[in-house]
Amino acid sequence: MTKEYLQAQDECSPSAFRQFPPNTIQVFMPRTTAIRVPTGGSKCESRAEDNRVKTKCEPEWRTEYRTYQSLEFIDTNAEPRDAVMRSCTRQLCVQRFGNADCKAPGS
Repeated sequence: MTKEYLQAQDECSPSAFRQFPPNTIQVFMPRTTAIRVPTGGSKCESRAEDNRVKTKCEPEWRTEYRTYQSLEFIDTNAEPRDAVMRSCTRQLCVQRFGNADCKAPGS
C-alpha cells in the first residue's frame, strides 16, 4: 500500500465508522489445539561403557488434537465497515490517481 492509499483510507474511516460503529459481542468459538501424549511405548538405546551395558529409554509420543471452546470478542460490524472503507478508498484513489491503488502514474 502506498502512503497515498493510506491517506485516502484515513479520510474514509470516519464515515465508515459512523455507518457501521463497533458492535462487540462475546461468543464461544470452537478452537483446536495439538497436545503430545505418551503412547505407552518407549524407545530404548543400549551402549557398552566401561565393561557395562547402559540402557536409556525415552517414552514415545503422539500428537492428539483436542477441541475446546474459547470465549472471544467479535465486532459484528467489522466486515461491512471494512467493505465501505475499501470502496470509499478505491473511489478516492481513482479520482485522484486514475487507479484503485493510489499509484502515481509512472511509478
